[in-house]
Amino acid sequence: MTETATSASYPAAAAKRLRPGIAAGMTILAGACIALPAAAQIAPLPPVQGFEQPSGLTFGGFEFFTRAQAGMQLTDNIRLDPTEETDFKRIFAVNAVARSTWKEHALAATVGYVDQQALDIRDQKSTALSGTLSGRYDFTEELNLRAGLLSEESIIGKNDPLQFNGNLNGTTQTNTLEAALGWDNKKYFVNLLGRFQDISNDTDIDVTVVSRVQSQDREESNLTLEIGQHHSWGKTSVFGGPIGITYTGSSVILPEDRDSEGARFGFSAEFQHGNFSGLVRAIGFAQYFNAPTIGEVVSAVGTAQASYRIDDTWSVGAVIERTFDETNIETSGGLFTNLAGAAVLYKPADDIYVKIGPTARYYEIEGTTYTAKSLTLDMTAAWQVHERVELMFNATASNQLVNDAFLESVQYSETAATVSVVVTF
Repeated sequence: MTETATSASYPAAAAKRLRPGIAAGMTILAGACIALPAAAQIAPLPPVQGFEQPSGLTFGGFEFFTRAQAGMQLTDNIRLDPTEETDFKRIFAVNAVARSTWKEHALAATVGYVDQQALDIRDQKSTALSGTLSGRYDFTEELNLRAGLLSEESIIGKNDPLQFNGNLNGTTQTNTLEAALGWDNKKYFVNLLGRFQDISNDTDIDVTVVSRVQSQDREESNLTLEIGQHHSWGKTSVFGGPIGITYTGSSVILPEDRDSEGARFGFSAEFQHGNFSGLVRAIGFAQYFNAPTIGEVVSAVGTAQASYRIDDTWSVGAVIERTFDETNIETSGGLFTNLAGAAVLYKPADDIYVKIGPTARYYEIEGTTYTAKSLTLDMTAAWQVHERVELMFNATASNQLVNDAFLESVQYSETAATVSVVVTF
């Protein structure tokens, strides 16, 4: 059910947790990598000209690209809680991509790795390893079969819905298998997508946050049919299908049967005209839970985002979205996140750019009166000292407030600054 906007932070095509729903239309796993947590910019911006990924190695019909980032971060609240402990954190991330250069068919593989370690507060450490394998078989110019495998670990952190489960130091493991049969005659297109996911969380849940806690380990499956049309300015489509969720982990303290089934239907439009581009996506969904304290959730989510390149020096972007994620909070089907963000890109020279923008979030725990709101200001500056070497500086300031002591553990304020080197080869 989750509908997310694509982050404009490094790496550009980071795959967070893939959930049932329509993520970026009907694309099969195409280049999932791990994003370095230091960069949290969410408002979409045009690619920075001159900072594109340089050509990698070419061998045996494949292109190879590798991007590594290493640096240090200083934060005044490393646990993101009321203790507000200050510490340095070393961070390291690697993303590698191999993709075919064949005229017909396609094959691609990616590997992503992230390592974070606080220097003094040793329990604040996380590692995440991910990989994808995807391919396309062309029956004809119009008909193809696409398939993908994803094994991904993502690090839980601020602005992650899992923070409301009572933990900010852990990882989510997602294993995804999906396949799509697609037909496209350059005017109309049809896609039939099937997806199965096994999701598990490696966290030490703090039971002081919730009165009843249930494991979030689960299996999710969906089937989606999409029908669309190409236009001179972009494309539009309608889509929909069933979704099912089965919990597989053990429950802790008064278990509830949160298994559910439902369906969703939506509309999507992508457009580009000159220096202006964007997308609009709206989804209505209904999810019916076996837990009598939850019952059903009937609502809508969606995304609207746009970016505009004013000239070679300035670009702007904005996004508004509403998403839904399951949590383990008693009597609630999940968490709605309402988000609005904006960003400005300034490029005073060919080898320098600065991105800055605020993001506001308003969280609603479905079925309860509990809410939270946060405001984050992110800034990224980069200097390309060589075609394959960038010096990067990231800074972020965040503040999150809650409306009830029930959520006191997720109320925090934090500022952080990161200096890193990015090497592409």
